[in-house]
Amino acid sequence: MTDNSISFVANLITVFFALAIGTRLGYIVAARGTAHHIDLIDRHFENSRRLFEHQQDIQRQTDAHRRSREELKDSYEALGIWLHRLGQTLDEIYFGAVSDKQPMRDKAEALISVRPWEVVSPPTSTAAAAFYWSPEVLRKIRELQGPYAQFVAHIRLTMLPTESDDAPASSRPEQGCWQQWQELQSLIASIKSQARADLMPTSPTVNER
Repeated sequence: MTDNSISFVANLITVFFALAIGTRLGYIVAARGTAHHIDLIDRHFENSRRLFEHQQDIQRQTDAHRRSREELKDSYEALGIWLHRLGQTLDEIYFGAVSDKQPMRDKAEALISVRPWEVVSPPTSTAAAAFYWSPEVLRKIRELQGPYAQFVAHIRLTMLPTESDDAPASSRPEQGCWQQWQELQSLIASIKSQARADLMPTSPTVNER
């Protein structure tokens, strides 16, 4: 064995004893501080667990809020489509009733032959969507029934054959039709306005821990 080899082995032995002594001292120190360290570790993991659960709660509430907003938007889209079609129906009835063109008058006659409550009530295809509509929207929809019944009554009078056009314009049936048509269109606009208010974004409520 050369001098270099002997020196190398001696150095290894020295390092080994140093590590052994250091490890022993570390065990002694660790033994004294074990309880404190364990308590710190437990607190760290408990705080981490609470933070994780809180973040999970926030994420769940955010996801639920987003799904609710999407479902609400879809339901009000169905309402908007129905209101648009209702407005078109009212136009076809009114302008057909006061028109000289027979096809338009026939179309108006066919439309007013439908039971009134069916015309101004949302179709069954919107039944699921209606669960999301606000009480105010539903109340405004019900308000359509009375004015529509009066509108149809005036339309029927307007479509009756007349013997003379000498009556004052204010007393003619078409004048009443116009007023009722305007009232119905105003109610439809009010429902749309309420729907827009219902769709205003709101922030999800997050429970504080």
